[in-house]
Amino acid sequence: MANTKLPKHVVDRLEGRWWSRFEQARQRGSELFDHQLEQLRAHRNNIRRYRRLLQTQLSDLERQFIERRLHEEVAAMRGLSAAIPPLPAPSLDGVPCEELQP
Repeated sequence: MANTKLPKHVVDRLEGRWWSRFEQARQRGSELFDHQLEQLRAHRNNIRRYRRLLQTQLSDLERQFIERRLHEEVAAMRGLSAAIPPLPAPSLDGVPCEELQP
């Protein structure tokens, strides 16, 4: 079977199908990461809004509600950020940045 010669157009089509599987998986991973970043931005914006609201005059009931929502948003943001893998540390000419600090 190793000695079988296939026409170039057949080989090209097979290789195209092979690599498209990897491209689709990469796109799905990218879409998931983009979705997670959108969620983080939404939580960050909500946290900012709730903190601004807490600086205004509110009734006790309103303040309790906003503080509860603020704690829920912070918890959701922490949970989501914990699920995102950390980015690799940048390096300069193969030397990690941690080794460059005094």
